[in-house]
Amino acid sequence: MDALESLRNRLNQVHISLRKLSEQINYANRFQEKSKLPTYGQFQNQFHILLTQLHSITNIIENNQEALRNSNAFPLPSFPTTQHEGLLTTLLRKKPLPEVETWIDEAIEKSKDLNINSEIDDEFCQWCLSQIQSLREEFQFYGFLSTNELEVLETEQGKLESEKKKEIEREKQDYEFKITNGKKPMNPNHVLKFMFQGKLE
Repeated sequence: MDALESLRNRLNQVHISLRKLSEQINYANRFQEKSKLPTYGQFQNQFHILLTQLHSITNIIENNQEALRNSNAFPLPSFPTTQHEGLLTTLLRKKPLPEVETWIDEAIEKSKDLNINSEIDDEFCQWCLSQIQSLREEFQFYGFLSTNELEVLETEQGKLESEKKKEIEREKQDYEFKITNGKKPMNPNHVLKFMFQGKLE
């Protein structure tokens, strides 16, 4: 089937791209004296390639939903079963992995204890939402600091460290202004937003 073969090729391209990026980062970490991490521009190019490949995969899946949903994987007579027995059994495996099966059984048992029918998706989703809301009420999500870190900041030592960090940040900004001829550098979050949404806000 052409769609399946095309999908396999695209997934292989994504695998190669991710492996290449991983090897670059690992090599730079292992041999810091000889090699440096890829530049931001190189990272951006790699991510752009990955996004293009993933977009292509999404298009193939969307355009061939019905055919892919009704397709069954099976080996051809020419498949080298002796050399790739492990791969074959993995591809044709219908049962979940033992640890996954344990998680599924535990979830089903827990849902029975709570008088929830896990087969009814809507009811189960509503229960999950209510659990998330009740858990969310037990926490405060303000900023990026924990309660302990906020308490430390109130101490004299914490205030000194905070002031020292601000001074370092000011020095960093002054240095960046010199490099950019007084222009304010873009925030990384704004860069990512532009990459994914095309917005410069």
